[in-house]
Amino acid sequence: MKNEESIVMTIRKGFRHFQLKCLGFISILIAPLTLFVTMYVHDLPFLHSISESATIANKASPILPYCLGALSLFALSYSIKLAYCKLDRTLTLIMFAGFTLVAMQMSTSPYITNYYVGVLGLPMRLSNVVHSVAAVIAFGAMTLWILVCFNKSNLPADKQTPQKKLRNKLYTILGTCMIASLYLFALYLAGLLSANFPIVFVVEFLMLTFGGIACLIKGGMFLKDVEE
Repeated sequence: MKNEESIVMTIRKGFRHFQLKCLGFISILIAPLTLFVTMYVHDLPFLHSISESATIANKASPILPYCLGALSLFALSYSIKLAYCKLDRTLTLIMFAGFTLVAMQMSTSPYITNYYVGVLGLPMRLSNVVHSVAAVIAFGAMTLWILVCFNKSNLPADKQTPQKKLRNKLYTILGTCMIASLYLFALYLAGLLSANFPIVFVVEFLMLTFGGIACLIKGGMFLKDVEE
């Protein structure tokens, strides 16, 4: 009986690590892919935000909707089948809902000429609000997921392996950087921050990259250890 439970736990752990690696790779690749396809394949200007690539998807590239769809599905499947505690499940479900709404409703863009837009057919201004709020919620859930759930351990701090302690420090650093990026994003949305560069693109890129690296570490791509 114990052997069977051990096999099930090993298989479950393998799937969890696979899901985390997929989430990590997708997160890291979203910004470079959308930028490359938009600028170098279709010869369009530098994106003001990653989201802007979705507003020109019919003319340029469907990369962002596909990537966000994959990110949402991996978050959902992780939450349903692989989450190891209630908070883990809740935060990944929120990520799923947030990233799905981001993909469904587009942000404000000069490329949009229709009054009603997106899967829900909302007016442009309302669509932008839904898109922006959903992005903040999704990124916020991802940040808490990394800071809280990734740092969890079944062992007390004095019995954790040096590798686990190092990984926890990295999760804290990456999560803190995500909070700082999210704070800048919130200031921009509130109209309290402006810059001479595409600040939204930079913030989105940083959030996705920090989150992606944390997922790759948690998935065992780097600093692999017997203790999760």
